[in-house]
Order: sequence, then C-alpha cells, then structure tokens
Amino acid sequence: MTESVPATESWPATESPPAPLGPAASAARVRRFGAWYYAEHYLKTMRSYGGVILVSAIGEPLVYLLAMGMGLASLIGGDASFGAGPGVDGDGGVGYLAFIAPALLAAGTLMAAATEFTYPVMDGFKWHRLYFGPQASPIAPHQIAAGHVTAVLLRYLVQSTLFFLIMLAFGAVSSPWGWLQVLSACLGGLAVGLPLMAYAASLRRDAGQFSLVQRFVIMPLFLFSATFYPLEALPLALRWIGWISPQWHAAQLGRIASYGMENPGWLTAVHVGYLLGLAALGWVLVRRIYTRRLGWEPGSADRDAMVRRARTPATARRRPAPAATTAPGAVGAGSRPTDVVPPVPIPPMPQPTVRTGPGAGMYAGRVRVVVERGLRALKTSNWAIFVSGFVEPVLYLLSLGIGLGALVGEVEGPAGPVSYGEYIAPALLAVSAMNGAIYDSTWNVFFKMRMSRLYETMLNTSLGPVDIALGEITLALMRGGLYSVAFLVVMSALGLVTSWWALLLVPAALLIAFAFASVGMAVTSYMTKFQQMDWIMVVLMPMFLFSATFFPLSVYPEHIQWLIQALPLWHGVELLRQLGAGVFTVWTGVHVLYFAVMICGGLVFTSLRLKVLFLR
Repeated sequence: MTESVPATESWPATESPPAPLGPAASAARVRRFGAWYYAEHYLKTMRSYGGVILVSAIGEPLVYLLAMGMGLASLIGGDASFGAGPGVDGDGGVGYLAFIAPALLAAGTLMAAATEFTYPVMDGFKWHRLYFGPQASPIAPHQIAAGHVTAVLLRYLVQSTLFFLIMLAFGAVSSPWGWLQVLSACLGGLAVGLPLMAYAASLRRDAGQFSLVQRFVIMPLFLFSATFYPLEALPLALRWIGWISPQWHAAQLGRIASYGMENPGWLTAVHVGYLLGLAALGWVLVRRIYTRRLGWEPGSADRDAMVRRARTPATARRRPAPAATTAPGAVGAGSRPTDVVPPVPIPPMPQPTVRTGPGAGMYAGRVRVVVERGLRALKTSNWAIFVSGFVEPVLYLLSLGIGLGALVGEVEGPAGPVSYGEYIAPALLAVSAMNGAIYDSTWNVFFKMRMSRLYETMLNTSLGPVDIALGEITLALMRGGLYSVAFLVVMSALGLVTSWWALLLVPAALLIAFAFASVGMAVTSYMTKFQQMDWIMVVLMPMFLFSATFFPLSVYPEHIQWLIQALPLWHGVELLRQLGAGVFTVWTGVHVLYFAVMICGGLVFTSLRLKVLFLR
C-alpha cells in the first residue's frame, strides 16, 4: 500500500508553501484592482461575439472605402480635391478617398459606442442583472463602470488600429503623424459613449429608447458631420449639427493627423478640449448613476435589487370573512332552507375548431389573432419607435442629396439624366422598406423568441408555426407600408417625384418588405445572443452600399456587376427606379419574380424552423 505524501513535501526544504490570502487581504486586493477584474470579465464575454467584432472592424471600413471612396468618387471626378493639405497632390488638396477615410475611422468608434454603451448597460442592470454579481463583492460601483469603459476602450484601439492599417494599404495616409488619428478616434468614441452610458444606466425599463437614440442622435451625427463632404456644403441652418457633433471634431483631428489639413491652432485646441469635456462630463454622470443604482450611497438602497412584499389592498383588509356555508344544493343538520346556496350554472365551454389533415399541426388558420396581439402590444410600447423607422433613409436623402448633390450634379437614370437627389430617392425608399421589415422580423422576433419566450407560449395553444410566421410578417408589412407612404410624401415635398407612376412605389415597396421579413425571421431563429444580431448588420451594410444605391452599377468591373445583381436589395433599387420613372422592361418582371421566390422560400424556411425549435 502506497503512503500519501504531504502537500508540503512537494516544495523544496528551504522554502515553505505560499500562505493563502486571508479574507481581509483578498478583499483589499479586489478593491484595489476591481476595475481591471471587471474589464477582464467583460472582455471574456466579448469572446462569445468576437467574430462579429473582428469582421465589423475589418469589413465595415473596407466596404465603406471601396463603396464611397472609390465608387462615389467616380461620380465626383478624379480632379476634385478636398481639404487644405500643403504639398499633397500638388494643389493643396487631397483626393476624395483620403478626405473621407479619417472621418470613417472616427465613425467606426461612434457606431461601436452606440452598441457597447447601451444594450450591455441595460443587460447589466435589468435583463440579466449582470452588475449585481460584482456588486456583492468588494468591487465598488464606479469600478464596475470603469471596467466596462476600459474593455470598450480596448475594442476602440484594436478596431481603429485595423482601420488605420487598411487606410495605409489604400494609400489614404500621407503624414508620418497619421497614427495619431487612432487616438483622436478613441477620444471621439468616449465623448459619445460615456454620455450614452450615463443615459442607459438611468433607464429603469427598456421601451425602445436605444432605437430612438440610434435614429435621432447617432445617424444625424454620422451624416451631418462632414463625413462625406465638407461642412460648408450644407446650408447654414444645418451646419450647427456638425459644430456640436463629437464626430465632426474627431474627424477634423483625424484629417489633421492623416494628411496635414491646414487648421488654426486655436481650432485644433477647441476640437481636443470639446471631446475631453464631453468625455469628462459623461464619466461624472456615469459614476454618480452607477453609485446610486447599485446601492452604495447610505440610505439609498437599490430599488432594482430590493424584493418588496406585495401590499394587501385596503378593500381586502376591510372585507369580513365569508360565513361558512354548506355545499351547493345540500342541507346540513340544523340548517335552514335559507342557508342553502343555489348552484351557479356554468356555461358550456366553447369547442375550438380543430383542423385535420397533413398540415394540421403547422397551420390553424388564426393569423388574425397573432396580428391582433401585436397591435394590442403596440399600444403599450413606444409609438415613436414604430413611426420613426423611416427617419434613417430620410436623413440619408437630406444629407447626401443636398451635400453630395452639390458635388455630383446629374446622374444617368432609367429615363435620362436626373439630379442626384432624384437618383438616390427611390433607392432609399427600397432601403426604408427593407429596414422596416428587417427590424420587425429580427430584433422584435429575437426578443419574443429568446427573451420573453412568447412563441413558446403561443405554440402551446391552437396556433401553429405558420400562423405565427404569417402574423409576424404581416406586422412587418404594416410597418414597411407606413414607412413607404411616409417616405413618398417626403420625396414629393422635396420635388423628387416627377411622374404619376410613382404611386406604384408603395405596393412595390411592400413586396420588398414582404421578402426581407420572411427571410429575416428565419435567420433570426439561429441567434442565441443579442450581440449576434450584429451579424445581420454585417450582411446588410455591404448590400446597402454596393447595390447601386448611391452610384450606378457601371462603376464596377463586369465580374463584380454579376455578383451585385444577385443581391436582393439591388433588385429592389432597380425596380423602384424603373417604376418611379415610368419605365417598364423585361427586367421589371425579373425583379418581381425574384421577390416572389424569396417570399415563398422564406415562409417555408421560417415555419420549419419554428417547428424544430418549439414543437419537438
């Protein structure tokens, strides 16, 4: 029989094993390095969606530089120069690619801030209550916030560095100080992200506020902050958006570092001071709100972590206890006939209609019930989110139609040369229909499927997967139809509708929305974390930029044109351009047939996925 060896014998005779830290020393160490511990935790959670972060960090700048820096530059003209850069191009200016690249680098951190400082904060306080685990340890609330910011700042650095390397590969950097734009972009991201983090931490419930922030704050900052054209191209009434936008200040600093844009020293100091001031103000608010909500202020216990006893209504407390009675219809010993409780007649239960046949388990013929439930739920949610979904394409139309329209001039349309605003308006209507359908069939469906488990409850009734799929897609069509009509009204107000054939744009947009909604719901069924929803944006962004939305297909090589013509949004853009101009060709029927096939395939796929998930 072997003898056990004491643990101390594994150490040299001259040394003693390390003594474990006591509770006080361990707590002191956690308090000292609490922010780094939480940053490590947050970075580990990022690994679960690290793929989408990496693809976004490399893919988004690449497609923007290819689409806007090369495709759109072909419309502006190769002899155009932007910015004051001494010794560059021999005329004191730079090409369009070098002009927009630093702004796109800064915009990358802007978009990352809109994601990392909103939904994860709500997840920490409300959805999965991730902050309350560290709260039970010696980690202070402000260290939890600091750890979150540190982890996101590391993402900024990696993402901006990758973007900068891509800029070098494209030859868009001509100054040896170009690497400084990585730091200015990170500072711009904090100037946007920390106030957003404070706002997200102050919310007690999610009513779609982050969607409103994306549409009414992030997108205007991106589009009206001299990202794609000089700020002077905008009317004076719109320039103030750029002046107050952290995106404009970060983009200007990036241009100074990238190609030596001439800028007064005092204005450079204003750019830096403005970004530092916003970041500092945001951090003060973040620290205060985290401290208050995580219950570390004396006398202010966290209302989210408290479990309150339900109060008994006053009417119930005053109501006397019911007198003892005999069973209905019976007379006990010593009882009087007046004590007998007459039986209450119970109405017969309605018998549901049960379908029989091969598809009985898939379809119950009750799509109307799903739609009615969705409309009733809409009454208690934020109507502004539903109505404002068409805002993003309108902002693109106003920003690019006005700002870039002054640089581009006329573009060849289906019926001849048209203004740039008239050229991109039908394309943005197709984008509006796509966005409305995708939002309803992805984010809304994800929360009903994974967070509230609503579909699982529905399928415990007589409803089948086809009923749910058709009901949700019908709701998406209603949203897409509303967006299409509203966008057409905006087009008319701007004088971009020149033919009565434009009335066909609304049913055509509904067809596009139907196709994207049917496919989007099927794709969403594979998502298990809300961070994975970014994969949808990874796919939509190149399709949005390369589907001849902002420039003709002819700017691409022929083999690239065939690839783009396979994208669904290209068919939608071309269909609406033809209908808006009253031009009908063989391609018009091809576009309609493409979406019909997409609708049928999406419906079948979605129904089968719901059956696999919930009807095992």
